[in-house]
Amino acid sequence: MRFFYPLFLFFPFALSAQSTFDSLTLVASKVVYFDFGKHELRPDADSTLREVQTIFERSAPLKIHITAHTDAIGNDQNNQALSDRRAESVRTALAGLGIPDSVLVIETFGEHHPVASNADDTGRQLNRRVTIDLYEPKHMRFLTGQIRDEESGEGIYADIILRGKQFRDSLSTDSSGHFRHAVPDQEVIGLDVYAKDHFFQSKLFKATDGVVLDLNLPPARKGESADIENLYFKGDQAVLLPRSEPELPKVLRFMQVNPQLKIEIAGHINYPNSPPVEQDSWYWQLSVARAKLVYDYLLKNNIDPSRIKYAGYGNTQMRYPKATSEQEQALNRRVEIRVLEN
Repeated sequence: MRFFYPLFLFFPFALSAQSTFDSLTLVASKVVYFDFGKHELRPDADSTLREVQTIFERSAPLKIHITAHTDAIGNDQNNQALSDRRAESVRTALAGLGIPDSVLVIETFGEHHPVASNADDTGRQLNRRVTIDLYEPKHMRFLTGQIRDEESGEGIYADIILRGKQFRDSLSTDSSGHFRHAVPDQEVIGLDVYAKDHFFQSKLFKATDGVVLDLNLPPARKGESADIENLYFKGDQAVLLPRSEPELPKVLRFMQVNPQLKIEIAGHINYPNSPPVEQDSWYWQLSVARAKLVYDYLLKNNIDPSRIKYAGYGNTQMRYPKATSEQEQALNRRVEIRVLEN
């Protein structure tokens, strides 16, 4: 007998619009091979099946999809029956390892889904197989939104990276900036957006009912600047805190998406209610060192040195020269991207 997953479990994006739906994420795939004309498990199958047991026990609840196959030697009816017996051998062995039938879905294909040529024994051996795919059920929902130019309000083409605790995916908008993509329901998702001739943006959100993400990207023109968000340093040092390390790849991606840009990395410190520090002072050099950290990262990752420079400005360009709150001081203590040429 053949069993099938409902089609939407394998192709969730074929669904009509709805708030949530179930999907399956592939966790692992294993293969058991058989001797010619045989359905009995070979000794080498034991280690593979125990790997399946280990994954299942560590990651439950999982669904397991078993597909059984043969080579093309013999007639179709016999090969179909042989693939049925091979599937049953694997099912029985998994049951002996404590995996219940309730999580199994079995399909048998005889000789009809080869993965290699049947013209030689090497290919035929690869076709004599049972595949064991382990899937994790996920509750999903569709995320929709639009990416726009901040000045004109018009939609723009953009690349988007979505990331969660155990989830990462990438997509592109259409020419008018619209996008629609499935994400795990109720999970906190990070979204990074990149578009040619624009500064990048990041946003954190929880995937819940009614979430629509519309983001406006500022143009990256000569003379324009943007802060590198979430770039936090150890106190009085040019050393990034661990939580800020993921921000540097975003700057790199921005430079790769905009290969025509030349920029300056500008470093600033927080030293309010004080006169400008001297350029040979420790404070000024700290602003230089923090900018150079970003500069060095870009060089290390093959950005042309003719496209980037760095500079420190001490406390001469604080946003809040008389800062009193921690928020104001944090905005003074920043590293910027300044567009020199586009």
